[in-house]
Amino acid sequence: MSAGASKIVNAVLYELGWACCVFGAAWGYPLLGGGLALLLVLVHLWLAQERRTEVRLIALAIALGILVDSSQQAFGLLSFKPDALGLWLPLWVFVIWAQFATLFHYALSWLVDRPLVAMLFGLVGGPLAYGGGIRLGAAEFGPNPTLSLIVLAVIWSLVVPLMAWLSTRIGYPSGQYRGVFERSNYA
Repeated sequence: MSAGASKIVNAVLYELGWACCVFGAAWGYPLLGGGLALLLVLVHLWLAQERRTEVRLIALAIALGILVDSSQQAFGLLSFKPDALGLWLPLWVFVIWAQFATLFHYALSWLVDRPLVAMLFGLVGGPLAYGGGIRLGAAEFGPNPTLSLIVLAVIWSLVVPLMAWLSTRIGYPSGQYRGVFERSNYA
């Protein structure tokens, strides 16, 4: 699959996964939403040429996500709708961070060598993503939504460049998915 097609497929997988997580939580089916999004992460891994690199980046993103979202929840900046597992964070939050990691070798690879652009992307995109999830009912801001948005902007202006940097440190795959639908040379 070409790099351009891979980026489009990757972005679609991410957006579908985000929607599954957020709508699942908002509509009272957080485990189903998280499970469907997890399947989309597995599709990404199935298509990826360098799975080990992707798995390592996903693991780092989940660890970062635990730190970021647990801290925000502990400080009362936001809260997530719980799921039946009863963890301090619902399953879909872990999965959405895994989904986010899948972007850096594909759809967001253009940010890797542009740290200031990555900061701006996070500064705006982070609060927009969380705000969208909150408006849909998957989470809630704390008592001071303005403070929550400011903190989200600052955190995400650091998270996106950090993830871009990490994506190059653990390996820099081609950014192309395997050509699963292309005709084999062996046929």
